[in-house]
Amino acid sequence: MTNEQQVEIGKLFFEEGIPGFGHLQFFHLLQKEEGSPFFSLQSLEEEGVSFLVVDPFFFFSDYEFSLPVQAKASLHIEAEDTAVMVVNIVTIRGENNITVNLKAPIVINQNNRMAKQVILNEENFEVRQPLFHKKAVGKE
Repeated sequence: MTNEQQVEIGKLFFEEGIPGFGHLQFFHLLQKEEGSPFFSLQSLEEEGVSFLVVDPFFFFSDYEFSLPVQAKASLHIEAEDTAVMVVNIVTIRGENNITVNLKAPIVINQNNRMAKQVILNEENFEVRQPLFHKKAVGKE
């Protein structure tokens, strides 16, 4: 896929960086192609640092959480009608092993372009949730 096919969502500012990459604060969010649930989160400060992220609601319709008060404050989410976007980091661990981190979503205030990876306290979310359900293979 070429960059010409990607859709620019915008530049984002992570005040505290992303865990493990605290020294990087500015990222560019690109949609893989219009209508796709997959995005690329690319560092604007260090070439070669990028993350594959996904719209979790496309794959997990029951994914729901309450944003902690501290996260709302750091993102300057002050009104209930603030435009917020959520994406989660995808990890490709092998040909048939693709996981998504539902425990630590990236929350984006679309009004001011501030973003933060938030670690949730909910016990029902996995760090390595399979993105696709494997089909059972029966014996012949």
